Amino acid sequence: MHSKSIPSLARRGAGRRFLASVLSLLCLAAAPAASARSGPRDDGPVYVPVPAVASHQAQLILFRGAAPDAEVDKRGLGAHVYVDGEFHGALLPNGWTRLCVAPGDHSIEAYVGDAPLYRGKARPATRVSLEGGKTYFAGVLEQGAVELRPFRRAEAEGLLEGKREQRHLLSRASAVVPCEGRPASASLQ
Repeated sequence: MHSKSIPSLARRGAGRRFLASVLSLLCLAAAPAASARSGPRDDGPVYVPVPAVASHQAQLILFRGAAPDAEVDKRGLGAHVYVDGEFHGALLPNGWTRLCVAPGDHSIEAYVGDAPLYRGKARPATRVSLEGGKTYFAGVLEQGAVELRPFRRAEAEGLLEGKREQRHLLSRASAVVPCEGRPASASLQ
């Protein structure tokens, strides 16, 4: 049964043309993916000082320096950031992210290579109390254990120089809301 259909397709050349078309489509589909991996990352802009935040929000700027070793850098491991036990994003080496939450107590965690257990999601351990209208800076440190360390604005902005905003993932943390700036009249006071 099969022998009749295959030779009839081959005789007309339709089978060969179909196979060639499928193979060329597969090659074209794979080419952009391969070049995207080998080219530069498509990150957001380089860090510039962030504006003041509205009084009903607390603003966090989280950043990560260069990878501590070539293996982490080569594997492109992101530092998974969790807010109140929910995934916010993955900070790649030399990246930063900005997020806003309502004032109050929150859990903010960062882990590198935490799959498949996802400790930050399963058992958040770090609690912080954030005030409305304030901006907080924290860096992901990777000397042995991974931890978030708070920084004063001046020191943080020096460390943020040249780092690119991470825009490759959408936050899934329900506590994270779009940041709102202070009204112009409040900024002048």
